[in-house]
Amino acid sequence: MKRKKIIIAISAALTVSLVFAFSNSGTNKYNNAINEPSDEKTYISDAISSAVRIITHSQSVSAPAPYRRDAHAKAHGCLKATFTVPQLNNPILKQGLFSQPKQYQAWIRFSNGFDRPQSDNVKDARGMAIKVMGVDGEKLLKAEQDEMTQDFVMLNNPTFFLPNVKEYTEFIQYQAQGSQFGFFFNNFNWNIFKWHFKDLFLGMQILKKPPKSLLTEQYHSLTAYRLGNENFMKYSAKSCGTNEIYSVDRDADNFLRTELKEQLSKGNACFDFLVQIQNPHKNMPIEDTRILWDPKDSPFIHVAKIEIPQQSFDNELQNNFCENLSFTPWHSVEALEPVGGLNRLRKIVYTEISRFRHSKNNVERHEPKGWCLALNGEKCPSS
Repeated sequence: MKRKKIIIAISAALTVSLVFAFSNSGTNKYNNAINEPSDEKTYISDAISSAVRIITHSQSVSAPAPYRRDAHAKAHGCLKATFTVPQLNNPILKQGLFSQPKQYQAWIRFSNGFDRPQSDNVKDARGMAIKVMGVDGEKLLKAEQDEMTQDFVMLNNPTFFLPNVKEYTEFIQYQAQGSQFGFFFNNFNWNIFKWHFKDLFLGMQILKKPPKSLLTEQYHSLTAYRLGNENFMKYSAKSCGTNEIYSVDRDADNFLRTELKEQLSKGNACFDFLVQIQNPHKNMPIEDTRILWDPKDSPFIHVAKIEIPQQSFDNELQNNFCENLSFTPWHSVEALEPVGGLNRLRKIVYTEISRFRHSKNNVERHEPKGWCLALNGEKCPSS
């Protein structure tokens, strides 16, 4: 009965949101600058506490499984890849690892978005996280400034559903209490003027039916980043048209991993890595990740090629290695610095969550040095 009431409430809210969610679009002058609210930092400790609570609960219901991430807990596999930067002629683009032509080794982790493993057939977000290795330059995290990794973290949707740290913290607090919809309906207060219509509408868009293949999706950064001192960007990984879809049992709980294994056992795959430069004269805000940066206002530009070679990846050693990797957009050089409230939140939350789960799993935290399955801080042996 409770589930039925929630479904009815969601249906009503979505109907109303279609009318009102974007009723104020175009009424405000563009606010495309970085603008950190004075009270933002007061919410971060609460966000960390809620994330730890989610991890602890997820581990307790799936013990003896390891302590997993508070989101994107289910991995479909970690894949070896190359990240190749060509000669870029536009000087605006030549920042960080894009400054000169070079081929890098990389790891890619594909994942579902939920806080614990569930069937691939459940509507969910799908993630693609890339860790490029061998990247020169001092990194932004003080404790890891000498590491040589650059991470790119993406979702298969161009926008997020929460605009700022305050709302994110409120949302994750409800999630930690086991309430999937409490935030959207203001703790089920029937005063609809206090409901988060737009957030709900965008959140439902993120929860997609499973793709036929993870290798035919387009993934987006959601948040903004610096592109040198004067420009900002978002980035995206778009599947190459040559990637295929293989026939597998799509009723199986883990069919996305199975399809990935099938495809990479027979051939390779690739993605185009793209950046979209902010146009300050269009509605392309940094602080509100709910607003789409329209490609008509600033087209995506190709800056790198991601190639995933034929490989076998589904084995215990590599799966454990995948669990122990840590991805954060703050594994970055200053020229590609993450910006905006949700990125400022990520800087602290991602680091603390990584420390927490590695401590609980009795695993040391290190960045990989190459394609060897080692996270001991040592360089990979020469092949």
